[in-house]
Order: sequence, then structure tokens, then C-alpha cells
Amino acid sequence: MTLARDERIGLLIAAIVGAAAIGNYAYRESKRVRPQAATPAAPVHEIVDHQAARDDYATLLQRAFEIEQNVATVRTDGTTLLIRWEMCSKQMLQRLLHDAQNFQVKSVREVSGLSVKRLTSHGFKKIVCDDGRKGLTPSSVAL
Repeated sequence: MTLARDERIGLLIAAIVGAAAIGNYAYRESKRVRPQAATPAAPVHEIVDHQAARDDYATLLQRAFEIEQNVATVRTDGTTLLIRWEMCSKQMLQRLLHDAQNFQVKSVREVSGLSVKRLTSHGFKKIVCDDGRKGLTPSSVAL
């Protein structure tokens, strides 16, 4: 059984497209930057469980809020991080801790390096966030 002329042309085009795809893949793989085996590992946050480190981090977080011109006070009470911020709510506290892409908290997280991992490495056990309104219980999260 012989192929018709248009079938042969179709197979030729398919072969050219396939060869181009394989060539493109090979080119991209040859240009890919591969990490070297001797690359030093990323710094691991060691657990620092002393009050001075927690107080320093609270000061850093307060400066991050000030840079963004958010009225907030940040202090520590033992292993509890106390934040008084007018925008604070249970949802905003979750965004502050977990959502690196949220517009309202993105720069505060970037400036202070805020993450649950970093907070636990400093020995924090709980975060309490209060919006300053009387009669409302503050939002809190155990780490």
C-alpha cells in the first residue's frame, strides 16, 4: 500500500516538527545551569532560646511596620509575641504568618523576614495580635 502525495507531505512535516522539538529540548538542557556539588547549604536558623534575641526580633518587626507606615507596636512577653496593629484580625494574622504574596503584608514580611520557622527558631511559642478596640478579644496563634 502506497501513501498518497498529501500523506507523504504530512509525514515529512511531522518529522521536521519532531526533529525541531528534540533539537530545542537538547539546546535548553545544554544551557541549563546545574548546581555544583560543592555548593554550601542554605543557612539553617538555629534555635536561639533567649529573651534578648526575641526582643531584638520584636524591634526589627516594629521597624518593618514603621517602614510601611503602619501604626503598630510590637513587644514580647516571655515566649509570646504581642502585636498591636489597627488592621489586625484573625485573617490578617494568618496572612502575616503564611501568605508571602498578600499585598497588605508582603513588604512587612520581606523587611522583617517574618515566617513561622523564624519565629520558632527564636523561641516564640505564641503570637497575640490586637487591633486596639475595646471589648474584642485579641487574635492569637500558637506556633
